[in-house]
Amino acid sequence: MIKCHLCQTTHVANTIFCDECGAYLLSEENRETDPLDGEAINWVGGIAHPYVGSPLVQNGRTLLLCLKIGENKRQVEIPLNKFISLGRMDPTANIFPEIDLTHDGDLAKSVSRRHLSIYWQNGTIFIEDLGSINGTFINGNRLAPYLPEKLNDGDILQLGRLLIEVKFQSI
Repeated sequence: MIKCHLCQTTHVANTIFCDECGAYLLSEENRETDPLDGEAINWVGGIAHPYVGSPLVQNGRTLLLCLKIGENKRQVEIPLNKFISLGRMDPTANIFPEIDLTHDGDLAKSVSRRHLSIYWQNGTIFIEDLGSINGTFINGNRLAPYLPEKLNDGDILQLGRLLIEVKFQSI
């Protein structure tokens, strides 16, 4: 057992912070960490986006992401020139996805507020589940959260229970 040096609360061995006052509980000699190279840092679920602002161009033509969403096949076309998030809008939590799925029928209720991201890197288009509750599927295969997966023309995405058809169009 460990006793907090500030508030005297008792904790199980190897507890790092006191639940009561937040004090650091490990001994002073255990405080050191190895320094990180600033360029090596890449947070889980976070990706450096050097391509933001420049559209993805193939064969001299700008590539558009074309989505057919839900049972009504609502069509959304968006250029691949930035990080694109899909989810449901929640103004109280300050969540405003680029593609808002809030009004795409009852199945959209299974979509998380921050559900999926779509981005391109080195000419390849990727999707990434953002830790959604009901999961993301690509062609029936469940994605692991925060692990990028290549997105191809003709893929079928499933966000929770909402189906989305994916097409790429050059303009």
